[in-house]
Amino acid sequence: MVAILSGSARKHSNTLRVANAIKHHILEEAPEEQVKIIDFNGFDIPSINQGFVNADALTRWQAELFEAMSEASLIFILTPEYNWFPSAEIIQMIHTFGDTPFVKAWQDKVFVTCGVSNGRGGRMPAVQLGYAINKIISVFNFESMVSAKMFESQFTPKVLDENGHSMGNEEYDKGMRAFVKYNLKLDLRLKKVQ
Repeated sequence: MVAILSGSARKHSNTLRVANAIKHHILEEAPEEQVKIIDFNGFDIPSINQGFVNADALTRWQAELFEAMSEASLIFILTPEYNWFPSAEIIQMIHTFGDTPFVKAWQDKVFVTCGVSNGRGGRMPAVQLGYAINKIISVFNFESMVSAKMFESQFTPKVLDENGHSMGNEEYDKGMRAFVKYNLKLDLRLKKVQ
């Protein structure tokens, strides 16, 4: 299974467009693959000063997120770029779920990062997510990895429609296709090793 975390809390976000585009490309390459998009529009993880998440009493959205991450072998983590940083929601999710009760969400996974922008941008939040996820993998000794092949979705509303379908930008489409294909192949290689 592949999980795609659309890390923007906004409704009908550009990040969700990219999540849908990734799903379309995955299903073109591997029609039998099960793909689950988790839209952070439903985000309800409290910040650290508001309380903690009880792994035995997750909300419906938290349980859906944890289940998708636990069942997936390949996880795309997408974030909008806010002043060169990932979204607060993605950072809070990593902070909260990067803990012992949630090890199933991190073990034996390939994590892929993607930054989303409505103009030029996306690289820095994708790189920063890679650092944070690598730290969790290292601290817990998970047999997982962060893919070197990340993606910057630039000028997103000009290249993808609201459902994530291409609007005909050949260069963007070529990059997206290569990004998805590479990471599907990487996931297959890791599965063979296990």
